[in-house]
Amino acid sequence: MRRPESYDVVLSLAGHDAGTLYMVVGASEERLLLCDGRLRRLGHPKSKSPKHVRLVAGGNAPPATDKDIRQTLAQAAESAAAKEGRLLGER
Repeated sequence: MRRPESYDVVLSLAGHDAGTLYMVVGASEERLLLCDGRLRRLGHPKSKSPKHVRLVAGGNAPPATDKDIRQTLAQAAESAAAKEGRLLGER
């Protein structure tokens, strides 16, 4: 699996925020800057190690506002739930 890059949607795997979806708004060799549009806004992103997240969806265009981030994360959560349903045999 590829390393998350800017504007990808990731799932936090470790820490008190485990299970939370974030959008990557910045990346360096050792850290990712993550936003969720609510608690972690564009002006104050969370720094997290790439090994503590899992890539959920590929990136789109850069978000202009926190609302754009919330909408993108909602769409990613909806598609992930639909995918899980198909995997479990639900319709």
